[in-house]
Amino acid sequence: MKKIIFICFSLLLALTGGCSMNDNDKNTKNDNTEAVKPKDMDPKDLPQVPAFQDEKTREYMVSTKEEEPGYYLLESKSKGFRMLFPEDGEYLPDYSTSNGKNSESIGFQSYNEKSNILLDAQISYYSKSSFINNPETMLHQISNENGYKGNFKKEKADGKTVYTASKKSTFKNSDRKYNYSFRYFGYIKSSDEEYLGIVYSFIVRCKKDDKPCTLNEDQARERTDTLINSITFLGNKKEGRDGQ
Repeated sequence: MKKIIFICFSLLLALTGGCSMNDNDKNTKNDNTEAVKPKDMDPKDLPQVPAFQDEKTREYMVSTKEEEPGYYLLESKSKGFRMLFPEDGEYLPDYSTSNGKNSESIGFQSYNEKSNILLDAQISYYSKSSFINNPETMLHQISNENGYKGNFKKEKADGKTVYTASKKSTFKNSDRKYNYSFRYFGYIKSSDEEYLGIVYSFIVRCKKDDKPCTLNEDQARERTDTLINSITFLGNKKEGRDGQ
C-alpha cells in the first residue's frame, strides 16, 4: 500500500513539476520579450515618432510604453537617472558627453510642428563629485552661467531636493517676429545619497517666424515642470566623494 502511495505521489510530483517548468518557460519567454530594448527592435515595430525613429535617441528609451500622453521614459547610459522624454524629442550628440558612470550630459531638442514651439534641453548628471554636494556653490555657479541674480525656488520631493529659477530673454537687435524665449534652470540634489546631483537647463521658444506661435510663460513652465519633476535618481552604492 505504501509503495502504491509513493508511486502515485511521485507521478503527481512529476506532473506538477512539469507544469511548473512549462510555466517558468513561458514566464522566461515573456520576460525576454519585455526585456527587448527599443534600440534592438525593428524601427517599423516602434512608435512612429522621433524619439524612437531617430537611431541615437532610441538608445536611451526604456520601453515603448507611453508613460504620459506624449511622453516616454528615458534612462541615462550611466544608469544614474530616468526622466520623461517627449515623443518629438531628439538626442543631440554635439551637446552630450559621458565619462563612465560618474558623469554624463544629455542634450536634446523637442519641436512641436503644430504649436511651432521648440524646447532645447541639457541634463548633466554627476556622481561621487564633491562640488555637486554643495547647494550654495552649485547655485552660485548656475546663476553666473545664466546671468541670473535672483533667488531659486526650493522644493523637496521623494528622494531629492529641487532648486529652480527662470528668466525671460528678449533678443535685442533682432528682426525676428518671435524675439523672446523662456529659460528654466537649476539643480537637483539627491536626499538619499551624498555627492549625487543633476544640473539642468531648458530653453523654450517659437522656432519659425512664418508659422503661428502663441507661446506664453504658463505654457513654457508647464512643459518644463513636467520634465524637471519626472527626473528620478536610480541610486548607486554608497561611496565617498570623487569615487573613494
